[in-house]
Amino acid sequence: MRTSLEVAHIITRFKDAFLEKYSPCKQVLKVFSHLEQCRTSALGGHVDACSECGAVRVSYNSCRDRHCPKCQGIERELWIQARKEEILPVNYFHVVFTLPEELHSLSLANMKAVYSSLFRAAWGTIEKFSGNQGVQTGMTAILHTWGSNLHYHPHVHCIVPGGGIREDGKWKTYENVYNRKAFLFTVKGMSKVFRAKFMKELTKSVKIPATVRKRLFEKEWVVYSKAPFKGTDKVVEYLGRYSYRVAISNSRIKQITDRHVTFEYKDYKDNRKCKMMTLTGEEFLHRFSQHILPAGFVRIRHYGFLASSNREKLWKIQRVMKVPCSPIKGGKKKWTEVCAQKWEDYNICKSCAKAQMITIQTFHPTRAPPVLMRRKGDTQEK
Repeated sequence: MRTSLEVAHIITRFKDAFLEKYSPCKQVLKVFSHLEQCRTSALGGHVDACSECGAVRVSYNSCRDRHCPKCQGIERELWIQARKEEILPVNYFHVVFTLPEELHSLSLANMKAVYSSLFRAAWGTIEKFSGNQGVQTGMTAILHTWGSNLHYHPHVHCIVPGGGIREDGKWKTYENVYNRKAFLFTVKGMSKVFRAKFMKELTKSVKIPATVRKRLFEKEWVVYSKAPFKGTDKVVEYLGRYSYRVAISNSRIKQITDRHVTFEYKDYKDNRKCKMMTLTGEEFLHRFSQHILPAGFVRIRHYGFLASSNREKLWKIQRVMKVPCSPIKGGKKKWTEVCAQKWEDYNICKSCAKAQMITIQTFHPTRAPPVLMRRKGDTQEK
């Protein structure tokens, strides 16, 4: 459902003030341009008509930008379908690795290096602890850089199975998952290993000031781990919720005035209560721009036996567990193949609810859509 207030409206209204105050990089300008033009005549579109009642619908093309709140639905569904093919009938844990605030300034100036180090350190930590169990495990990691209030908060959400593949190709469930408590491994132990691995990785490409390094080693880093999911369906549901999320959805924007933007957020320090936050338009865009990733940076990654290079190993363990095997080579599926019922529900005529809409004309970017009068069995331009 389209909402009456959108991030695109905020960009259009406050971009000049934002540009004058903050002088953003080219990547930010490019993304803002995409979001502002998304589903407008600037990107072209097509005209659909109902063969039963003659109703006409004009649809504009999407920008397909991964930062756009309106363009993630199809990609999310395709991604979820691919993950369903990889799920094993075992326990899965949710682990979150978070960077301390002392690194925020350094991170904003060196996004690629810091985010890459974050991924490698998170996997290195999981790999070390699973290696102590004598297995190769897997991990799906998703980078988020925001909190609910749009503050900068880089962290990776990881889905990790409670076991791994032994050298003989058989599956081994961890015999003692931290004394059978809720954590995959000891959180304090993972925190120390994660800190050491991240600092080692980042030092390879970024010079860390001595004062910052000292503070980083003096504090405990946050590694969060939850109890295992109750069933594989919950794993897929969780992955879908977090995979193609953007910094803020349009539904959370409640008011746009000549100077301010008001949006809804959850205050996790106050028992997750829903509250309202009001910012100036340029400050809102500044916070939003901090979550725009470098061009080409991959924010969802797979490791261990879930990596693309290990498809055959995953297929073999699925066969041993007698579950449907994922394709050894994953192919890009069409939206209509994955969500045929959803597509039919969306594409049915909203006027008569009897027939599917049929595309009768397309129009190119920057051209206004034609004004059509359609009769049953007849089409003419007015």
